[in-house]
Amino acid sequence: MANQIPREMVVDLLDRLTSALCHVCNDPPEDSVVTMCGHVFCNQCVSEYLTGDDNTCPAPDCKEQLGSDVVFSEATLRRRISDTFDASSSHSKFDDKSIVLQHEYNSSKIKAVLEVIQSHCKAGSPISEFNGSAGCLETSMAYSSLSTEGPIKAIVFSQWTSMLDLVEFSLNQHCIQYRRLDGTMTLSSRDKAVKDFNTDPEVTVMLMSLKAGNLGLNMVAACHVILLDLWWNPTTEDQAIDRAHRIGQTRPVTVTRLTIKDTVEDRILALQDEKRKMVASAFGEDQSGGSATRLTVEDLKYLFMV
Repeated sequence: MANQIPREMVVDLLDRLTSALCHVCNDPPEDSVVTMCGHVFCNQCVSEYLTGDDNTCPAPDCKEQLGSDVVFSEATLRRRISDTFDASSSHSKFDDKSIVLQHEYNSSKIKAVLEVIQSHCKAGSPISEFNGSAGCLETSMAYSSLSTEGPIKAIVFSQWTSMLDLVEFSLNQHCIQYRRLDGTMTLSSRDKAVKDFNTDPEVTVMLMSLKAGNLGLNMVAACHVILLDLWWNPTTEDQAIDRAHRIGQTRPVTVTRLTIKDTVEDRILALQDEKRKMVASAFGEDQSGGSATRLTVEDLKYLFMV
């Protein structure tokens, strides 16, 4: 049934899965599923309605009939998107549908990601020169000219799995080998993706969701980190960057942040700066914070009543 759903509807259902509560228990869904009518449930919660006598949707004011053919997991929906990408890439370059799909996912950020990967990871075929006037600003870029041993690899982070889908499509188009790690994958699949990235010299890119890949992973095989979008809490980004910048890393690690000028991302950058200053002040790492967090002679006299 999922293969018959229009791609636009699949994307909408995926968006609902990532942002809604279970309509039965009102908690963040465990093993989440979404119905054709757009309501999200825990798999266990909705199973009772699928197997019981009353098989109508339990969401308020919804009486749609439920069945196993109209209840989808996130993995099922993502396979539907992947099938769409695979089908489009197999068409002739003169196929109208294929041309529309390629045009649809041609963005300045995707071009910038490919430019970084191809120029520093030495993978794939050349792309058209990136136009900086398109509004995509690259920050924190300081690539090392030092010679290094072993393949040069990159980690691409995004907080949106749908954004990773678009990068994945472009990597496939340019024949760049990659692995992916996000919250929808099983533990064994994640372990295999990490192992392949760390050991296979042909795999030069790892696509990671920011929350799933920002802790506990050793990815020192990579020496480039690309942040596709910003998170308001800079420590979350720092933890993600530390997947590559950690003990065992023998090469300089460079970070590329891609932002769009004159958008909310400008304000997120400003918010990050404020939070970094706040932390620095609390730990006495700046001039004002130092005086506020250190005991002065006058403070000591007051404490000991001298």
